[in-house]
Amino acid sequence: MALTGVLLLLILFMRLLQQVKQYWRRRVLNRWRPQLMAGLYEHPESLPPLFRFDLPDFLELWNHLHQSLGDEARGSLNRIAVMARVPAAVSRMMRQKNFDRRLVAVRTAGNLRLAATWDVLRELLEDKSPGLSLEACLALVRIDSTRAVPLLMTHLCLREDWPPQRVTEMLREAGAAQLALPLVKVVEEASAKNACRLMRYLVEIAPAEAEPLIAGQLANPSDDCLLIVSLQALTDRAELEALRQLSQHTNWHVRVHAASALGRLGTPDDAVLLAGMLSDSQWWVRYRAARALSRLPGMTTQELRHIKDIQTDRYARDMLHQVMAELDFLAGAAHG
Repeated sequence: MALTGVLLLLILFMRLLQQVKQYWRRRVLNRWRPQLMAGLYEHPESLPPLFRFDLPDFLELWNHLHQSLGDEARGSLNRIAVMARVPAAVSRMMRQKNFDRRLVAVRTAGNLRLAATWDVLRELLEDKSPGLSLEACLALVRIDSTRAVPLLMTHLCLREDWPPQRVTEMLREAGAAQLALPLVKVVEEASAKNACRLMRYLVEIAPAEAEPLIAGQLANPSDDCLLIVSLQALTDRAELEALRQLSQHTNWHVRVHAASALGRLGTPDDAVLLAGMLSDSQWWVRYRAARALSRLPGMTTQELRHIKDIQTDRYARDMLHQVMAELDFLAGAAHG
């Protein structure tokens, strides 16, 4: 009974603490939201004091507005932050042990372009938290993208735990013009495991610079993962002959992406090759081959039906029947 009573008191205390935090957050937001919104249109002569306990909630609001508004509004928000002595407070917060406070401080340092925090941000690149280390890298990019490029390239190889979508957004913000050549070099020198991941970033931000690497992989594949990424990004019809040969690759994952690429880039002459892939032992290869057939230039429903009727393999006929049914459904939905 005593233990039950202690647990009940602990639960009540935690609920009370949560309510106090919510009350304090609403109080901070109600005080500062009007000040920040007014500061977007006019220069305030003075601001209310920003207390130490108010700082985390204030910074969350400030960063939310900073990321939601345009460049002119961001300049106004930066002026307000300087008036409220945020830069000095952020430098102190970045060294605290509380994770949430450090994270919001790092984000603020990047948005404010605080060059004085460069060394601390470099240290945080090594943090075991992928979220904090990635946010530190983004802050460095925003402070000085040219100076941050070598650090970015190094940690792209080391940090396999960074979320790919966030990394792509960061690379785009840093700018493809200054990242393309360093990223090409990193891909060429990386291990097979890292090269596949880095190649995806390269084709996202600099597809033109990726084309020679793609052509090299199609002509002389060094790794199936790299080959698959190259097939996914392929846009050059000059590589059609190599693509046709890869449709017979021993790895069925490669054959799947080769079929999809033929659907994007193939000619009517590739109908015979794709029809042969309809009898592949793997379901996904047969499906992608049937989809690719339907996308070839000049392909009609009548010709697809003819290809289906002349198939001697039951699985090939069934797959074409399924794809034709999907196309009929999509056409009906579009007209409906």
